[in-house]
Formats: sequence, structure tokens, C-alpha cells
Amino acid sequence: MAKTSANFMDDDDFTHVVKGIRYPPDVTKDNLEAMVNFDLRDDDIIIAAFPKAGTNWMLEIVNKILSAGGRTDASSDDMVGKLEFTYPHEPRPRHVMLQECASPRVILTHLTPDTAPPVIAHPQNNVKVIVVMRNPKDTAVSYFHFEQKLRSRFGRKPIPSWDEFFQLFLAGKHTYGCYFDHVLGWWERRDDPHFLFLKYEDMKQDLPKAVKTVAEFLQVKMDDASIETIAHACTFSSMKAALDNSRYGDRTVNARKGIVGDWKTMFTDEQSRMLDLKCKTKLEGTGLHLNFE
Repeated sequence: MAKTSANFMDDDDFTHVVKGIRYPPDVTKDNLEAMVNFDLRDDDIIIAAFPKAGTNWMLEIVNKILSAGGRTDASSDDMVGKLEFTYPHEPRPRHVMLQECASPRVILTHLTPDTAPPVIAHPQNNVKVIVVMRNPKDTAVSYFHFEQKLRSRFGRKPIPSWDEFFQLFLAGKHTYGCYFDHVLGWWERRDDPHFLFLKYEDMKQDLPKAVKTVAEFLQVKMDDASIETIAHACTFSSMKAALDNSRYGDRTVNARKGIVGDWKTMFTDEQSRMLDLKCKTKLEGTGLHLNFE
């Protein structure tokens, strides 16, 4: 008899639950508790996104904008690392190491506003928060493939099947919890000028426009030629080469297809209907509309 999704996750020694949300092994309860006292600098830039929604893509864009504007000489690899993580190859948690990073810091997180440091959930002064959102069907498919590659790379048991993963994702029982709670938690801050919201699908449709929007948000003056150069450097094919050669193991398995609509290769008609219903229930009346094509 096949295991139920709940039993599979219960048997997974590589995840744990903190306050009702399941996290990967690199996110400890101690780290999450320490987040409360995390200090921001006035020129910090935060990228917040649900896993597999475009975090690394936005990091490349931000890094290249800052580089072009003369604000940093660091590479995106120097900036990578989730705020809430403790990486096996690093002796200290990422939030501690960030204290020693040169400004401007680019801080990545998959946390919700309720679990992120209060200074990120309620930014002040010149702090900038970029929230990237991707439709949940493509997010789920990308997350499933990423998880399988990551588990294989580090000798962990695979998720039994796509059907198992889909049920976990739909129920909000996979790592980082409910997709909808995550995006809606940040979306509530859409009228706060400290926040910029970008959709993965809009970035795919018009990347130069997205680069220009981010540059303006970060108050970096750029001409059209520079914007086009950055957009070209941040296309999927260009960025995949950079990620594949990253010194971070989890980053090397990040880039797969980078397209909109790949969910059609995995979703059954019934699964598509179930997630459509979830979207309608969760998003109706919020003003948030997601694109699946």
C-alpha cells in the first residue's frame, strides 16, 4: 500500500515543523527565533518569494543593476544564501554572517511576513523589499523537480511521486507551508512604498521592462542600452550558465526550463481543477490575479 502524504513527510528525517510550518533541514528553530532580533541597514534590499518563484532570477537582476550603478563589486554568488538558513559548509547561520557583509546587502528569504524578522515585515526608512510571485501550478512543478534533484544530490530519499508532492503542495504541508498564505501575506503590503511586487510571468513577457522597474525602485539611474544589456544577461539561457557554475550546490540544480506553462506537462485535468478551485477560494476579492499561460 502506498504511503499517504502525511506519513511520507512524517518519515522524512530531513524536514521538521516549527509553529505548524514544515521547513527544510537548514532552517532551524533557533534560526527562526533569532530572526526577531535581526537588524536591517537603511540601504538593505530584501528579495522575498515562495520557493521556486524566481528568487535567483531576481537576485541576478538586482546584482547586475547594483553593479552597473557602481554600488557593488560583489557577484550574485557572494550575495546568495537565504536569511533563515544555516548551510552545511558554513560555520555560522546566514543571518549572523550577513552582519559582516558589505553594504548594500541583498537579503534573500522564503519566509512569510509572520515568520520573517519584524523589520522586514514592517520596513522603515529606505529599506527596499522586492516580492516575486509565480503562478502556483508552475511553482509546484518547478519545486517538485528541484526537490528531486536536491535529494538525489545529497543522498536523500526521493519524493515517491508527483501525485504525492501535489497533495502536499495543495494542502500546504510541504516545506515552507501554504503557497497562498505566503503570497497573500506579502500582498497585503502592496500599498506600502517600501515594497515592489513583480510576477514571474510578466518578467518573462517583458524582461527589459522588469529590469527598468527594479532599477527605478532601487533608485539606480540607467539608460536604455544598459537596461537591455542587463535584460540579455538575465535571460534564462544566460543565467543558467551562471547558476550551473555556482559554488553553492543547491544553486547548481536550480535552473531547469524557466518557462511559463510547464505545469501542463505534469498536472492531470483533475489536479488542475483542484488548484483552480483553491485559487478561486483563496484569491477572490484580494485583487491578486495570477497568470498560468
